[in-house]
Amino acid sequence: MKKLITIALSLLLLPFLAQSQPLPNTLTPDQKAYELSLIWREMAYNFDNMDHCAKVDADSLYRAFVPVVRATEDDYAYSKAIMRYLASFQNSHTYVVDAPWLVAPLAQPYIRTEYRDGKLFLTNFASKYADRMRVGDEVVSINGVDAVTYMRENMLPYVPATNDDHRLQIAMSFMGLWTLFPYGTMFDLTLKGDTLYQLSLPAEKLVDDPSNDWYVNDYERNKENICYIDHASGTGYLRLTDCFETGKQFFLQHKDSLAKCQRIILDLTHNVGGQSFNTDDVVGFLAKVDSFSSETILSKMNIAYMKAQGSYRCGENADPDDIVCQMKNGTYFYTIPSTRYPNPYYPDNFKGKVMVIQGNNTASAAEWLVSRLHQDKSIVFYGEKTSGATGNPYQLNLPSGMIVRFNTWRTFSPEGTETSYGFVSDIPMDFSDCYKATTAEKLFRRVVAKMD
Repeated sequence: MKKLITIALSLLLLPFLAQSQPLPNTLTPDQKAYELSLIWREMAYNFDNMDHCAKVDADSLYRAFVPVVRATEDDYAYSKAIMRYLASFQNSHTYVVDAPWLVAPLAQPYIRTEYRDGKLFLTNFASKYADRMRVGDEVVSINGVDAVTYMRENMLPYVPATNDDHRLQIAMSFMGLWTLFPYGTMFDLTLKGDTLYQLSLPAEKLVDDPSNDWYVNDYERNKENICYIDHASGTGYLRLTDCFETGKQFFLQHKDSLAKCQRIILDLTHNVGGQSFNTDDVVGFLAKVDSFSSETILSKMNIAYMKAQGSYRCGENADPDDIVCQMKNGTYFYTIPSTRYPNPYYPDNFKGKVMVIQGNNTASAAEWLVSRLHQDKSIVFYGEKTSGATGNPYQLNLPSGMIVRFNTWRTFSPEGTETSYGFVSDIPMDFSDCYKATTAEKLFRRVVAKMD
């Protein structure tokens, strides 16, 4: 309890950066405390993944954050406190989606960074800075603090992620709602290329700025879907970056061309999900099976009369397997069993070799796609452990207009292996350099060279 309070109260002690104009401050302390209470209440009933954050006591964390949210100086500081509260539950489906005040004058510095070998490096910046910095230069310090330490202290606590590697990479990238600052906030950087040099950059890319004036326009930033066919090798490369209708239609548009290939590389590295039903055609075409099994789902149950019975008959020495006692403590899970359904493409689906690339950004519906492809044992998976966002998030719309989500499912493969926390690849591999390519052909060549 003391540790949780210390962590929460440290939010109040973080130094505030200079801001060019005041941010909205429309919510009273009581309103903020009430909204935190709504989140805590709904998560107590419905959040399914406390086993993954066993060191967090939900009630103690809530009590520790009540004075924190009440003391926040403006609406944005309040939303950051909620971001940190939700990030404590270590789940990629548990986060702040949006809020009415997450608009201008909030802005980000126009740079991107990545964490590599214990250091922070520049990966991109606004084109206008091309004569002042270089891609690949090390960021040594930010505002006088060691750069990695700065990002760990000021970014990492707000990142909602199940996968530790995913959390660290996001925290070190200058991406996410928690990296917004009042417009004009200055960042004093010490960088190291051939020599050490200093540079001051403002937070200037407004949150609603549609421009894309990046110095490097590579496929790390460009999230477009790609289909590239190399006729000489008989290899098709299909990059899907969403599981929405756009991704489905893109696949259907190129399916006949892919069917003529000897092998297909399906790249899901930057696919953060959508709706799983939009992946039915992809998995049906690629997986050489006549039917699929859905995943088994566990979801929390709350039945008032059973909790009442448990309050009378279940004391300290209660049987942990007694369903009534489980219900009393809010730990009973309802099982939605696996079902089997036919593959409509079988036996006319793809006959060649299938290779799948996955990354720590492969999330949600994209992980359901991975799960079903795993049922074809001939498919080989390359890359990193996936995000760990397989469940279905509950969306809570708060009175202030803030929207939050949290996970409500734990998932298990047909063999009984829990998949809630991500899928491990068959062949671990780092493809990050591949996405620095600036054309589809170059991306394809880099990926094939890595895999072969």
